[in-house]
Amino acid sequence: MSQSQDNPAYYERTLQLMNWRRYPEAIAEAEKWIAGEPENAMAYAMLGQIHMKAGNNNKAMHWAGEALRYDPENTIAWFVRTVVLYATGKEELFLESAREARRLDPLESNYSYLTFNLYHKKGKTEEAREALNHALYLQPDRGLYLAADSYLRANMKDFKGSLASEASALYHDPENDQTFMYLAWAAEKRGDYKKEIEFLKNAVRLNPEDAQIRQEYLNSLQKKFWFYRILLVPAILRRLKLSQLLMIWVVAWLLFRPLIVLLIIVYILSHWISKLLVRVQVFGWSSLFRKIKM
Repeated sequence: MSQSQDNPAYYERTLQLMNWRRYPEAIAEAEKWIAGEPENAMAYAMLGQIHMKAGNNNKAMHWAGEALRYDPENTIAWFVRTVVLYATGKEELFLESAREARRLDPLESNYSYLTFNLYHKKGKTEEAREALNHALYLQPDRGLYLAADSYLRANMKDFKGSLASEASALYHDPENDQTFMYLAWAAEKRGDYKKEIEFLKNAVRLNPEDAQIRQEYLNSLQKKFWFYRILLVPAILRRLKLSQLLMIWVVAWLLFRPLIVLLIIVYILSHWISKLLVRVQVFGWSSLFRKIKM
């Protein structure tokens, strides 16, 4: 996403402060830049990017729009606009913006990666596969994309391919919390709960402030208890198609209804007992009588 700027001193200082996550100072520097060069599209685009990284989506969109008013092809402004549209769930606008941003900056792989995420969440496996393949074509050694590939392959029951992508992801990017999150999800899909816990533990280590990561790690710890684990879907059943699983469920319900009801009750009890045990192990007995902030 490189693009020329009229005042390299302002640009370098603003970029440095943003990379250091000193966002208030970076914003002040960008505003000084704008005051000195009020028609410089790059200054507006950088201000938008800072607000995006700081989580101020509305302001990020505003300043990206200002940048595009002066330069309709400013790649940083298009990047900010596209990422914010994705983050705020404006799916159709995101896809339109991603297409235009990709046209202007065809080597930026993040657009394809975000498109993969969107299609995967919507259950459009073929479109997700195509988007992720394009991201990997642009950056074949990026661990995050390889980890996503491991997860996608596990979802498609290609466990051998999932393990191969897992190994590549760990080789190329062993210190990224999102990489470990994808690898944990892939391991869970393969029924490898020991690896799932290990990967989530590393994700917590790398980003202990992320509430989602902490919660998923606590949930995964339940699988250490055998009485909970044996009630999870066996790994062999994960290889079956959805239609086959539904058939097994219908037959089991018709022939063994009392047993199925009993298993459901036992599963619910095991879930909550193991959840309480994890809470006590991590936070102590006193946590049973107070709310834990995640």
